[in-house]
Formats: sequence, structure tokens, C-alpha cells
Amino acid sequence: MCGIAGVFKLRSKISSSDNAGMKSALKRQAYRGPDATGIYQNGHVILGHNRLSIIDLSVAANQPYHREDLGLRIAFNGEIYNYKVLKAELQQLGHQFYTNSDTEVILVAYSQYGTDVVKHLVGMFAFIIYDNTNQEVFIAKDRFGEKPIFYVKQGESLFMASELGALKELYKGPLTINHDAVVDIMENMYINLHHTIYNEVQIFQPGTSLLLSEKGESWDTYYTFPTAAPDQVPFADLKKQVKDKLYQVVSDELQADVPIATFLSSGVDSSLISAIAKDLKSDIVAITMSNKDKFSDESAAAIEFAKHLGISHEIIDINPDSLQVLIDLMQNMQPLADASLIPSYLVTKQARQFGTVMLSGDGGDEVFGSYERPTKYGRISVPNKPFGSTLTELLMDAEKGPLRKLSEKYLNDRNRMRLGGWDGYYKSHNLNHGWGHKVFRTYSELNYVGKTYKQLKDRYRSNPERISFGVDIITRLPADFLYKLDSSAMLNSVEVRAPFLDHTLVDFMLKMDTKSMLPNGIDKELTRSILEDFTGKTYNNTKKGFSFPYGDFLANKWGESLRSFLLEKKSAHYFNFNIPGILEILSLHQKTPTQRTARILFSVLVLEIWLRVFHLRTGHDLVDYKIIASAF
Repeated sequence: MCGIAGVFKLRSKISSSDNAGMKSALKRQAYRGPDATGIYQNGHVILGHNRLSIIDLSVAANQPYHREDLGLRIAFNGEIYNYKVLKAELQQLGHQFYTNSDTEVILVAYSQYGTDVVKHLVGMFAFIIYDNTNQEVFIAKDRFGEKPIFYVKQGESLFMASELGALKELYKGPLTINHDAVVDIMENMYINLHHTIYNEVQIFQPGTSLLLSEKGESWDTYYTFPTAAPDQVPFADLKKQVKDKLYQVVSDELQADVPIATFLSSGVDSSLISAIAKDLKSDIVAITMSNKDKFSDESAAAIEFAKHLGISHEIIDINPDSLQVLIDLMQNMQPLADASLIPSYLVTKQARQFGTVMLSGDGGDEVFGSYERPTKYGRISVPNKPFGSTLTELLMDAEKGPLRKLSEKYLNDRNRMRLGGWDGYYKSHNLNHGWGHKVFRTYSELNYVGKTYKQLKDRYRSNPERISFGVDIITRLPADFLYKLDSSAMLNSVEVRAPFLDHTLVDFMLKMDTKSMLPNGIDKELTRSILEDFTGKTYNNTKKGFSFPYGDFLANKWGESLRSFLLEKKSAHYFNFNIPGILEILSLHQKTPTQRTARILFSVLVLEIWLRVFHLRTGHDLVDYKIIASAF
């Protein structure tokens, strides 16, 4: 896990300003790789790398790594879990190796397979390969978007980096705020991957690669997740196959030349990964967060589980009630309003003392249960009731009067699905019921998640109950959960691996019939059953997530800090915010807090802070705000 950056100019030479920009970019994302920094420059290309040493700690594996005999150089971020198997295959083909790193394996594999190298890799990755002989650059990103690459394409020049902040150091052209992305984060609390916060910046899509040369540019989507309706498999047979597969995946992801630990909450996913890891590595340490909040603290259940299995266990106490954490986070990243970003950062900051590498349960919901939605859909007697979708849309768009009251009171996820099927379910976002016009001076609904659902309908025509799996894999998984995981952990120089996102496991499960996975309609029935092999009893603990009562904070001192920001009216100019409308929402929340107003206000707070510490780059002056200083 590292940081990468690069500039490729097809028709012009790399300049001294490009070199200075690279040094600044690597300095800005130095936390991604504190162990070594390297730069390679040659004519039309400059590559930069921040190294967090995980596999082969020797200086010989530092990057940008090169093989002069192959005419290739690489800047790589991530981990290749099948690198030993792939290395043996390449050795049988006559290739030699000079390090024990997975980085060299990618480079040699590229010399053998060309751009098809990505199809041979199992892991999380983002890399740039420069072919000096052919004057080509090849860039690729992993299948689910675990490792980010932001980029700007300007004419025949390409600027790219792991962090948006680092990219800003490389690319000195104007960056203008993308209003659609602002609407996106207000509707969903994250920015979907089809765009970024800046009009000029794009982000590499999961499962894609790009080859740049004098012949032009060639994009390739090398991976598409399966959607076909499969045959049923007996539950007992499926359980054995998945359990065996999980053991193999976790074993592969326990490979490291540095200490490794696991995250452990009270949920099924992290508990199962921790249990298997303990079975394979008896001295592994499990890390649990405690925030002392009676509604969200999971430490008691985690302690009981760890004691039962004999796992070495550490409890990390955190206090998320500090805006300074948001300030620290927003200084280098694209705005993200998933509140669990704060505890994720705080827990990895302290977990660093126990392991440079952490295993997490991320992806478990997206692969094994889809948050109970397929089960709920399967219980609907008539999934597409006559006029149900139209009625749902009418109710969700109601801005005032009886229809709005009726909708807000009764149209929860379950009832929207019962009334309008998936059409009704995917109509919902944070700005329904006229809230969008309170937040923005002019508002037009985006609802990219709903658009993604409509684009997938034909692919799931034979098994519509499974469409939520596909929607999540395209939207929330990479844009929210994986971006949060990478950003929060890498700021603390910690690598987080997600065994559930091994693509061979994901492909296997996405080809599986829903009734085979969930024969009794129990959420994540398969992984629950496997976990019960370790606990010896039915596992009913509920995951609460890395959460904290941010709604309560916004009703008190965080709300006053937000009011201070809003009254400066900077966001009215940059985000088209309706300041009086948002102040009205804040007053409503301080009087009667609700989940919706908390989500809206937290998203506004994130954008207000990001505007100052990233876009306007006045973050170090924030401590001078008296109202904010009182919140630290």
C-alpha cells in the first residue's frame, strides 16, 4: 500500500516545473508511504512513489521499480495476493527475478502478457507502467475500486495521483467545482465515481485500464461482475465451498513481512474474518473500537466473542467529538460525508501500534446479503403493482401538505419497495420532499443511484431480486466504503485488506442463486452459518458500524460551528447553497433532531470545511475561529 503519481506528455518534454510539482505531490501524500520516496524522469514521463513497505522490506524493492533488461518501470499501490503463484508460473516460462516483491511480479507479468496482465492479478491495485522501448504508458485499477487514481487529461498530457491533493500539486491549471458532484454528496453523502468534485478531474473506474502511446489512447474495461441467473446449489454444499474458499483467501491476505491484525466489531463480517485469521495465525491481534456511546458501542459483544475464541484482543477508546479530525481528513481528499470516516481514522491511528496491515470485513454485505433487500423483495407478492411506481414518485416529490406528511411518516425502505418495487426503493435520497430546495438556491434532482438501477434492469431481468447487489458494487461500495477505508487508513500509514472482495470469491457468489444463499430468508445466512461453526451457537449480534451520535453533536456545538461557516456565505458562491434555508434546517434540527436533518447538516458541514482547508487552502487558519475552537 503506497502512493503513486505520474505525468505523461506525448508531444512535449517533462519540465522543471513538472519535477517540482512531483516533489510537492509526493510530499503532500507522504503519509501514504513514509518508508521511502522515489522519482523517475525520462523525456516524456515522470513517475513518483511513496512506499509503505509490506512485502520485501529491502531497498531493492523501492519504487519506481525498474527492470532495465525489460525496458520497464512501475509505480504501484496495493497488494497482489497471488503473486507467489504468478511468480512461479513466470519462472517456468523462463523469467528471472531479483527481489521478493509483488511489484516485480507485476512488471515481469506485463512483459509476458502485455495489457492482459490485469486478468492474471488477484488483489487490490493501482499502477502506472512506463515502457521505455515503445514509449507507452499503461495504467490500471483493481476490479472493485479499492485503490484510487485521480487524473486530469489536458490535451495530450495526463496528470495522475493517488490523492486529489497530490494531483492538485501536479496539475496547475484551473479547478472549478462541479455542481452535480455537490448535489450528489448532498443526496447520498458521497460522490459517485462517474465524476469528482472538480469538473476538470476524473477518477479511474474500477476494472479499467488505459494504454497511452503515439498511436493514441486505448481504454479497456477488463472486468465486469456477473449478473446471470444461476442454478440452485444445496446450502450445505455451498457452505463448504465458501468456507474452503474463505480460508484460502484469508491465508493469501495474511502474507506480509510486517505485523498484521484484524478489525473486530460485533457484526458477522469482521467476526468471521477474525475467526478464520485466528485459526490460520494463532498470534493475530483483533482491534475493537469503543466510543462509550450506549447506542453504537460494540466493544462488549466483541470482547465476549474474542474471549470465546481465545483471540488476543485490544480495545481502542476514541472520542469523535472534535471537528479537528474532519479538518485533518479534508485537507487532502475529495469531500466524503460518511460519518464513520471519523472513527475509522481514529481507530486506525491507534491500531498502527499493533499492525501495519489490518484485515477488515468490508464487502461482506455487498457479497453475501445486500442488506436484506433481496429477501424483502422476495416477500413482495406483486413486485410491480399497477401505478405503484408512479404513486411512490408522487409521494416522494411532495414538498408540502398532507402528501409530504404521509410520505415522510410511512414511506420507509420496506414500504417504498412494497408499493413501487425496486423503482420505489431507488427513488429515495436525502433531498426528497422539497429538502433540495431548502439546501440549494436552485435544485434539480440527480439521483445517480436511481439512474444506475435503471441501467442495470435489463441485466437482471431474469433475477430481479438480486439487482441491489449490482447497484451497490457500482455506487456505494467504491465511492463511499472503499474510498473511506483507503483515505482514513492511509492517512495513518496503515494498509487495510478486505478478504470478502477477492474477485474470485465475489464472482462465485454473484453467480449463486439467492435461494441457495438465503434459503430461510435470513440476512447473510451463509456467513452466519459458517461463523456458527466457530461459536457453537446461533450468532445474532447486530453490527452497528463505525458510528457515533453526530446528530447530537450537530444539535449542539457542531451546529454552532456550522452556523458560523454559513454566515460567512462562502458556500453560497461556491456551492450554490441557500443559506437561509440551511439555517432553517439547522434550527429545526436543534429543536427536534432527526436522521434526515442530521445527514443533510453533516454533509453541509463536510463541504464547508473542505472548501476552506482544501479548495481555498486556508485550513490552518480554522483554529482562529473562536466558535470552532470551543468544539475541539
